[in-house]
Amino acid sequence: MRPIRAFFGVLAATIFLAVHAPDAAAQSKYPNRPIRLLVPFAPGGGVDVVARIVGQKVGEKLGQPILIESKPGGGGALAVTELMRAEPDGYTLLITTSSHATLPVLAKLAWHPSNDFSPIANVYFYSFVMTTNSATASRFKTFAEFLGYVRSHPGVINWGSSGTGGPQHLAGTQFTKVAGIDMVHVPYRGNGPMIQALLANDVQLVFDTPTLVLPHIQDGKLVPLAITGDRRLPQLPDVPTVAETKLVDFTGQGRAFVLAPKGLPEPVQALLNKEFAAALDQKEVRDRLLGFGLAVPDGADNSVASVRAHIEDFGATYGRLITELGIKAE
Repeated sequence: MRPIRAFFGVLAATIFLAVHAPDAAAQSKYPNRPIRLLVPFAPGGGVDVVARIVGQKVGEKLGQPILIESKPGGGGALAVTELMRAEPDGYTLLITTSSHATLPVLAKLAWHPSNDFSPIANVYFYSFVMTTNSATASRFKTFAEFLGYVRSHPGVINWGSSGTGGPQHLAGTQFTKVAGIDMVHVPYRGNGPMIQALLANDVQLVFDTPTLVLPHIQDGKLVPLAITGDRRLPQLPDVPTVAETKLVDFTGQGRAFVLAPKGLPEPVQALLNKEFAAALDQKEVRDRLLGFGLAVPDGADNSVASVRAHIEDFGATYGRLITELGIKAE
């Protein structure tokens, strides 16, 4: 009886594997369903705009749509929490900025910004345009005039950011510290609301990536004062960098990158890195991002290791600033 039972046991197992083999193969093929790409800021901001452009191209190449989901709040912490709850299967990703590196220090969160995630790829590098509005331009139109005004009128100028602990806030805070000036910080939930506040003159200055400010500069509603990066923007050739004015020793830059949950299988990580880098190498995508005043990494240099290294370097530099100035999440 035992040999007969053993025979039927093997036969049953064989039939089961044969019937379910297609399902197993389908599940192992990545991706076989839509991919979520979380954005930690409000819709309409620079990161959101770029996420939709790049996400569409990556989705086309992978054969599955990439769905953009805005999860604003906590300076990015809500989106990060959502990412950490997700399975490490490549179906939930996060596009975020350098401020991700400082969130644990800012909000006393129990995760490590690089070790507890799987880096995927860099998306763009950015400088900030120090921008005022046309209503305020009667007080100052140049960087030198701006410095003169705020030094003689401490606490009068409001400056906006996309949220406490965000890249604009950290850049602006470091700048005010280095410049030795007194302005009032007003945080908003994302770049879009921040720009609207600047246009309405609720704030008189922002540090923002070129993506959202350039159209308003071109139509005369906003006035650029200086660039925080190490070179002028092609779209604003007459606007100096802060460093070249020699009035303040400051250079503030960051980047946006994509992360996945910790434990992502290496083949999936490698595939996503390859496709994000390939999308950024497409002329259509590259030209659009360059048109926003952003710098785009070359595919050959867009490694997982470079994402991790930037997170660690940025976290060390600005983590000290947060601790020193006692900046806390709201």
